Amino acid sequence: MSTAEAGADLRPSLAANPYTPAELIERLGLAGSAEVRAAAATNPSAAPGLLTELAVDADDAVRRYVAGNASCPPQPLAKLADDEIAQIRVEVAASPAAPAGVIEKLASDADKSVRAAVAGNPRCPRPRLLELATDPEARVRHCVLQNAEAAPDALASAYDPDDFMSRLFLARNPAAAVVSLEVLVNDPDIPIRLAVARNRLASPVLLRRLARDADETVQTAALRHPSCPRPLVIHAASLNDQALRRAVAGNPMCPPAELYQLAADSAAAVRRAAAGNPSVPGTAASLLAGDANAGVRAALAGNPSVPSPLIAALASDDETRVRHRIAFNGTAGPALLAQLAYDGEPNVRAGIARHRAAAAATHRHLLADPAASVIESLAFGSRHEDVLAALAG
Repeated sequence: MSTAEAGADLRPSLAANPYTPAELIERLGLAGSAEVRAAAATNPSAAPGLLTELAVDADDAVRRYVAGNASCPPQPLAKLADDEIAQIRVEVAASPAAPAGVIEKLASDADKSVRAAVAGNPRCPRPRLLELATDPEARVRHCVLQNAEAAPDALASAYDPDDFMSRLFLARNPAAAVVSLEVLVNDPDIPIRLAVARNRLASPVLLRRLARDADETVQTAALRHPSCPRPLVIHAASLNDQALRRAVAGNPMCPPAELYQLAADSAAAVRRAAAGNPSVPGTAASLLAGDANAGVRAALAGNPSVPSPLIAALASDDETRVRHRIAFNGTAGPALLAQLAYDGEPNVRAGIARHRAAAAATHRHLLADPAASVIESLAFGSRHEDVLAALAG
């Protein structure tokens, strides 16, 4: 089946593909339907002139996607900040590209959802964020508590210790003060303690306490955290508790000796966690490559840290899901991807069709693929101009 016979309209995928040449994106964006224009409006590679034109499109969805595009120039964003549709102003308010003056203006918008978006924008000026921290709407104050760039005074003003959601959002925020997390680690509600355990800046001292929490979900989250004290990780690896062993098997800071031990664990779930660990040692990876459980091999096949000879061996695995994971492994090489382009399963070939490391010759071969899903994936993910031109017709 040729690309012309594939059946699906490829223009939206081509217009959204960041590797599509700017000239083709513009041609599609100016001549296409609302769906195609909306796809072009999302593309970070769209030319400033095209985004400026689409910012005044009659279709609300098109303008909304322009407002949410991080590559949108300041002038159209300033215009969209006055749009009558609140959701469009929300996108502008949350945009990392929004000029400071636009953010300042939207901080006093009549719509609470717009003010909430400003409150959650890491680029919100400190004085405005401090004002929003005392906004009468809880939704706005909650967004301040989720802002990873919020200053301590803004977080303190927005925080209400009697409000569950306030405690939850502060517990998740890496900007939260250590003293605040020290209080929340003793919170009576499990989701709060769990949020602290998952906070990427949680200290080893707090994680030590959480690893001994009465709730197992909190324990496992703490043991999976890269900052969890090493002695606790080593100890948990030898416990007669599958959930705890699985947690440390997925911890990227788990020592090599313990990871090798966990790679031979009797529980498939533990071995699967070890197989997906970016720090899995080569000896453990070799062991896992021959695992009888297809889920374990699939986890290994998708691990970008696994040595290429093992990934190449897994490319011949009988299980489709194993080969499928290789097709989405960012470190798979061009030669291996070329081999998988002849795989009998369409979902494997579709993964190759959007893989950034696939050679032009591989994607040209897939232009004649009989599966529409493969052709659609080429349109959405190929980085080769001649392939994209052929798809555009």
